[in-house]
Amino acid sequence: MSPLLQIKDLSVDFRLGPGPVHAVRGVSLDLHAGETLAVVGESGSGKSATLLSVLRLNPEPPCVYTGGEIRLDGRDLLALPEKELRSVRGNDIAMIFQDPMTSLDPLQRVGHQVAEVLRRHRGASRAEAREEAVRALGEVGIPEPGRRARQYPHELSGGLRQRVMIATALVGRPRVLIADEPTTALDVTVQRQILELLDELRERHGMAVVLITHDLGVVAETADRVVVMHHGRVVESGHVADVFEDPQQDYTRRLLAATPRLESA
Repeated sequence: MSPLLQIKDLSVDFRLGPGPVHAVRGVSLDLHAGETLAVVGESGSGKSATLLSVLRLNPEPPCVYTGGEIRLDGRDLLALPEKELRSVRGNDIAMIFQDPMTSLDPLQRVGHQVAEVLRRHRGASRAEAREEAVRALGEVGIPEPGRRARQYPHELSGGLRQRVMIATALVGRPRVLIADEPTTALDVTVQRQILELLDELRERHGMAVVLITHDLGVVAETADRVVVMHHGRVVESGHVADVFEDPQQDYTRRLLAATPRLESA
């Protein structure tokens, strides 16, 4: 089966000083419909820079795409004009960011922010978008969605704000969801709830999910395949069970060894 999304030999530089920073170096990966692909590595390994490139969300400048292709349905997203790329964002590919408090507009009610996706991408009327936004908030497990839709981000807990972000990403029914450390700021119980919700929604809507994380425990529980990045390169990839049980690279072995474990007494 052909991949839904292909990244081929992608290279990304950030030109901030006397010389470029080579953030992504010849990265290639495939994403298939309906699967969860985890991209792991320590901070600065190039995970987010790679996946932000899919929607060209790295700031230009200082970001410069120096090579490679990112293909969806045969179209190279790096070559699309901005107007065409805007139609891909939210429609075909959506993204959840690390911190919902900085991603949500503090001056807009959360229901309005979800509804805006439908008005912009689907041409829905104000009333239709408002009704669908409330339904979307309910689908991601927000209690009393009609009331919550009228609230501002600061009136919600961290877990509810993250659910609003998920509703905003999914209301346009994208085929690909990129989740960049979606549970970083949440406590352990809420983390599990969010990850279970993402998996449930993936199955329900047949999406492909890319999960950017440094938490190998999350990878073991939620992902089908894993890509390990180090210094801007892919150093290992494969099915999660294969990579975890028999890592081929020293860096992967060190990552696994650094994972805290509860040892029996």
